[in-house]
Amino acid sequence: MENSAGSVIELHNLQEWFHINDLQTRAIYLIAFFLVLAMIAIIVSKKYSLPIVVGYVLFGIVISPDILNLIPFLESEFHSWYEFLIIKLDYITQIALAFIVFTIGSELSLRTFKRLGKNIYIITIFEALGAAFVSALAVYLIGAPIYMALLLGAIAAASAPASTIMVLKEYNAEGPLSSTLMAVVGLDNTLALILFALISPVAMMFIGAGEALSLQLLLTPIIEISAAILIGLIIGYLTQHYISMVDDKTKKVVAILTSVVLSSAVSLVFGLSSLIANLALGFAIRNFAEKNLEISEYLDTLTIPLYAMFFIFAGAEIRFTQMGSAAFLITAFVFLVFRIVGKYGGAVLAGHFSDASPVVKKYIGLGLFPQGGVAIALAFSVQKQFTQVPETSLMIFNMVILTAALTEIFGPLFTKEAVLRSGEAEE
Repeated sequence: MENSAGSVIELHNLQEWFHINDLQTRAIYLIAFFLVLAMIAIIVSKKYSLPIVVGYVLFGIVISPDILNLIPFLESEFHSWYEFLIIKLDYITQIALAFIVFTIGSELSLRTFKRLGKNIYIITIFEALGAAFVSALAVYLIGAPIYMALLLGAIAAASAPASTIMVLKEYNAEGPLSSTLMAVVGLDNTLALILFALISPVAMMFIGAGEALSLQLLLTPIIEISAAILIGLIIGYLTQHYISMVDDKTKKVVAILTSVVLSSAVSLVFGLSSLIANLALGFAIRNFAEKNLEISEYLDTLTIPLYAMFFIFAGAEIRFTQMGSAAFLITAFVFLVFRIVGKYGGAVLAGHFSDASPVVKKYIGLGLFPQGGVAIALAFSVQKQFTQVPETSLMIFNMVILTAALTEIFGPLFTKEAVLRSGEAEE
């Protein structure tokens, strides 16, 4: 009873603080400001021939709370509500992430897999597990706890599908390298999500907060992954069936939007991964349909502003004040370097075990450096799940945000270079 009364008082105080600071209105100001920044980022990126995602991240970093705190004429009241809203508007990034993984799933065509053959599976396994193993081992060898090394290793497997998709679309890239890169990025993010779900209970065990290693411990995440996939497949099947029957564009767009948000909501109700559910949703819509539903046009309409907001928020989330320790900087540097080594080395090694085309063997590794949406989502999950070690979970979050921001800046440049050198993109 006392707890209930305390919650009511706390809620009343929070509502009063919201009212006094007029945060609902200020949230609209902030969203409008971010969209204006997105427009400026597009203009600047086009002028200097940079991938647009680089502009988004850079502008996000410039308006991060730690940077704005250096401006002397801004009042402390501004800093307090600005930082609060940056954190509390994370539902925008969650929706954007849902569409990012949905887009990945919608690119996972069984026909494409059959056409590209076993090469994409060999490349994916080598580059994803190579990054996971090499980065985890390197972080552990410099003194990080084993659970931290395991979690960072699982996160290292993920690439940045959003930035890769944006670069390929921006330069109208088509050909064996572009097709393989799209498929590999989609598959390695799928693998990263599954790997993280399997490693999390093991990491919890090393902390001492979880049960001992057992068959049940290993089966639970497998059951949860399967349930999330089932939710996505069911909603995806129903959605593609509806879209196939209607011709009205408005109905199709609303159907896609509803299916993504519904898949997220249902999976969250049951404590499942909304990312895996939406991945399965996109896969189902792409592969259950008897004809090409041509949803890419509708996805562009929905995702362009969401992607812009997501990457600006990702840059703004950086907390430089929490990154000053030598331990943090050394660990972040080792994680960044050895993830790239694992990705590129794994891709090169895979070339020797596959019969992929020469252009794929030569350039595929250059397109795997960016790390963004899925990695950031997993970093958020670490903060929520590993509350027993708040300092370490915060360190992992900041480290992934920092390294993701850096790779989102230079990674798309390498992706652009790869597709240009391969002759598959327009200058």
